[in-house]
Amino acid sequence: MKRKLTLIETTAIGLGNIIGAGIFVMAGSIIYLAGPAALISFIITGLLAMSIGINSAELASKYPNTEGGVYSFAKLTMGDFMGFLVGWMRMISYAVSGAATALGFASYLPIQFKYVIAASLIITLSTIYLFGLKLASEIETVLVIINILGLVTFIVFSLTFGKFSISHLKPLAPHGVSGIFAGASLAFFAYSGFNTIATLTPDVEDGERTVPKAIILSLIITSALYILVVFSMLYILPWYAYGTQGNPLSFALQSVKAPLIIILAVSSTAIIATVTVTLSTIIATVRTIKQMAEDELIPKGISKDRLAVLITASIMIASLALGNVEVIGLVSNFGTVFSYITTAIAVVISRRRGIRGKFSSPLYPWLQILSIILSLLIMLSLGEESLILGVLSIIIGILIHQIHVQINIVEKGKSLKPHGELP
Repeated sequence: MKRKLTLIETTAIGLGNIIGAGIFVMAGSIIYLAGPAALISFIITGLLAMSIGINSAELASKYPNTEGGVYSFAKLTMGDFMGFLVGWMRMISYAVSGAATALGFASYLPIQFKYVIAASLIITLSTIYLFGLKLASEIETVLVIINILGLVTFIVFSLTFGKFSISHLKPLAPHGVSGIFAGASLAFFAYSGFNTIATLTPDVEDGERTVPKAIILSLIITSALYILVVFSMLYILPWYAYGTQGNPLSFALQSVKAPLIIILAVSSTAIIATVTVTLSTIIATVRTIKQMAEDELIPKGISKDRLAVLITASIMIASLALGNVEVIGLVSNFGTVFSYITTAIAVVISRRRGIRGKFSSPLYPWLQILSIILSLLIMLSLGEESLILGVLSIIIGILIHQIHVQINIVEKGKSLKPHGELP
């Protein structure tokens, strides 16, 4: 009999997809954008992530036999067209972010041939997934524990041996409210992976109850860690010192002349974090593709594990060739926020239809309204380039969907002709 995932393993997969490049790579840039108010940026993003997570938890308990997460929720409540659009944007977001984290892994290594190393990582992790979700989750569990220990090490050392000055927190918001929301929009990269948990419901023990717990638990753990990490960074260095450092935690430790073993421990953790995120991204991408294929929104033959993994790995490796991951990553974040807006709408629709599950969102409908408002604010804060690229992605997705629909109509017409029926 196929073994199912426990609460700890399910939470570990979620943490593996959340705790990664976002906090280890982008924390310095977020502080630079928002100043000391980066703490507020992370609180705003944490509130948004929690509201979306609670929406996803309710929907996962109502639709426990789906593997597509946000995509499946949109399809079941708003129809095929919206389901396809959400699934399309999720696929883009997953593939690009997976390529970005793989490239981040390669960038931490003091060797050349970054793209070859990144591609090799994608191939290796895709192969691990083919050996079974259980094996992937067990690997994730071990690596996530290491990631958390690395962050805790940074926090404890900074607060114990750092020399705090009130000047580190002045001025609180040097770039005003816009800077706070710009920081929050970037910080969303550090939270966005929790949707992976919602795709696992059919493979989790008592998924209707366990998945909501895993989503909420993973977000509580990461929110607490992130806020403590940012506070620790500000504790030992002034906000303007970070600039756009690609290794802000190691940079902070080196600046205060931390022992080499501490620097190496935190740097090693950052490398491991990029591995866990890449693996979790592969899991989520494959399961979204499989669910869309089974729903016949894309060719049904793609639902086979090996083919779905091959397509996922190919898209990620192809994304590496785009080179400027930072610019392409804007589209990833746009697609992520766009898809998450639909979770609030899906909760409202499912409740109006009288669909019940084993978990219900508190503070309905105010939590859903908060989710939509914060999502729109974050999306607008991504910048003009992100909005343009995001809208173009939506238009391309609409065209692909219409072509697929027309092909299906033609194929159904051909199958009816031998029986003398009109197409």
